[in-house]
Amino acid sequence: MKTHDSFPVETVFIPEERRDTICFSSQSGCPLQCTFCLTAQLGLLRSLTAAEIVEQIVIALNDAYGVATKTPRGTNLVGMGAGEPFLNFDELMKALRVMASPSGLHIVPNRVTISTAGIVPRINDLAAVEDRPHLAISLAAPTDELRNQLMPINKKWPLEELLSACKDFEKTLRSNERFTFEYVMLDGINDSDEQARQLANLLNRHQLNAKVNLIPHNPAEPLPYLPSSEETVARFRSILESKGIHTYVRRPRGRDIFAACGQLAARQETTISQSQIIGA
Repeated sequence: MKTHDSFPVETVFIPEERRDTICFSSQSGCPLQCTFCLTAQLGLLRSLTAAEIVEQIVIALNDAYGVATKTPRGTNLVGMGAGEPFLNFDELMKALRVMASPSGLHIVPNRVTISTAGIVPRINDLAAVEDRPHLAISLAAPTDELRNQLMPINKKWPLEELLSACKDFEKTLRSNERFTFEYVMLDGINDSDEQARQLANLLNRHQLNAKVNLIPHNPAEPLPYLPSSEETVARFRSILESKGIHTYVRRPRGRDIFAACGQLAARQETTISQSQIIGA
């Protein structure tokens, strides 16, 4: 899609048997420069308004089901598209309130997960929100040295500071709330047995009970990485679980149309129709 002032926006609709998941963007482009993410190649074009965030969901649902007066049952939302959601925190939270309202889309926060690369002040802000979405933290590395290379935001909020904030956040969790760490698996970069042990020790040292999602990297030119093999991912998972870390492997979806995690870079392959102009 495009905004009314011609900035690209990508939203991913993921149909499944029991539910639909919509992955939405919070910014056009992204300023964080994570080296394994194609969106980083765009840089930050601009942050989206609350209306533009909500409209992504409306357009995706209308495309899938036709214009309807009610949101279909089983719709989950993930703020894991283009941009860093916590660098657009106020507009994000406004959008979530609109979407949760019975007079809006009535998609409650318990059906929403927001992923951040680790903007510590906003993690603290979210902890104070009564009716909030689930939180996911993108780690990608078990040490500051490697994370500085893969995710430069780590230079501002290194792992000890980030995980201390995560521990404080975890103390506020309610019984039905999920808290996860996302770990993209890069072949030969962050997927060794020793790195699995380092990751487990890091989380255990901070006494974090959150689960870990292992995400095989989604390759795309010109990124210099390949995904870890299935055998490597399985071994990495086994080591984490042997140290008491609840670990899951996320199945890649949308690689063939460059719609998987880390691949959103607004590739122009079709003409954008008037119905796909948001914020008009």
